[in-house]
Amino acid sequence: MQNLSNTSCEPLFSADPGGAAPFRSAVRGQDVCEIEWLVTRAGVFNPEEILVAQSLATEALARGADAGYFFLFADGVEGLDGYTCYGPIPGNAGRFELYWIAVEPRSKRQGLAGRLLAASEQSVRSRSGSHMFAETSSRADYAAAHALYAAQGYKLHATVPDYHAAGDDLLIFGKIL
Repeated sequence: MQNLSNTSCEPLFSADPGGAAPFRSAVRGQDVCEIEWLVTRAGVFNPEEILVAQSLATEALARGADAGYFFLFADGVEGLDGYTCYGPIPGNAGRFELYWIAVEPRSKRQGLAGRLLAASEQSVRSRSGSHMFAETSSRADYAAAHALYAAQGYKLHATVPDYHAAGDDLLIFGKIL
């Protein structure tokens, strides 16, 4: 895998996916590399998307809250087990977008994604947010994401045909918090 960032990233995977420890919100320098490995191992994101995930963390490190991105990290024994990135949608009152949610493959089916999403929603509420939206792909390999959103009370609000590529629609899920 080609390293798309300017840092040298070594893989850090968790051997303990089941914990329910509190989530960390502060972005650390090593998170840029850990995000790269986490989203790469998810197996659904292309190199450009992985670079975007890293760049949001890099921008949050450089600009802090002024970047407009908030994070929750689930730290595991050997690295990052999962994370979310979300932020206010500019020009919209109380509306937030979930930019990223990713979970280490060994941590899947343990409820971590649901706990991260619920904690992100609580964080949005604490920032006077009233709605959360998530954009995703219609591809079959995103079925777990679709199921997660449905299980957490999100509704499919829109489908934009062929948005990502021919046959790969944009799905927009949303929830009133």
